Amino acid sequence: MPNYCNYEMKIKGSKEKIQEVIDTLKADYNYGIGKPEHKHLFRVFDVFDEEMIEEGNGIFSIFVYGDCAWSVYSCMCSGEHTYYNSVKENYPDIFMGTTLQELSKDCIIEVFSEEEGMEFSEHYIFENGVMILDDCCRIQQGGYTKTGKPTKKINWDTYDGEIITFNPHREAPNDIYRWEI
Repeated sequence: MPNYCNYEMKIKGSKEKIQEVIDTLKADYNYGIGKPEHKHLFRVFDVFDEEMIEEGNGIFSIFVYGDCAWSVYSCMCSGEHTYYNSVKENYPDIFMGTTLQELSKDCIIEVFSEEEGMEFSEHYIFENGVMILDDCCRIQQGGYTKTGKPTKKINWDTYDGEIITFNPHREAPNDIYRWEI
């Protein structure tokens, strides 16, 4: 069983392009039984989408969230130590995998992730087929002092309060991400 990685994604583009990205996130595959029916990413377990927001001039945006195995990089990108590269090598004749970079043609995709077990967060922006931001940072869990102040220094043997995550990609512990698109 992998460490689960939570992700939040914002997609901006036409309604049709946004739906294509969501359908690809949700697509099933099983190379053990033959060629997949649809283009897909790898080991994306949950995909929940919110209502599309009209930005104007035929452009819409939507927030999508869920979880995947290990990291956004390993499940949704190409490169060393990714499912994309591994499956493409093992099943070249029936390969139907894709990446966020490829899916970002004609749209913008911004994605944040948190993998609490290995204490890291990713932040990517893909625009028109190009990765324009690739940032990974360390996160840390903490809690609150008796006076209610957030702190990373917790005596885990005696602490029984709310656990918070300190993530440089967020405005404050457990707060919203610093979206750029």
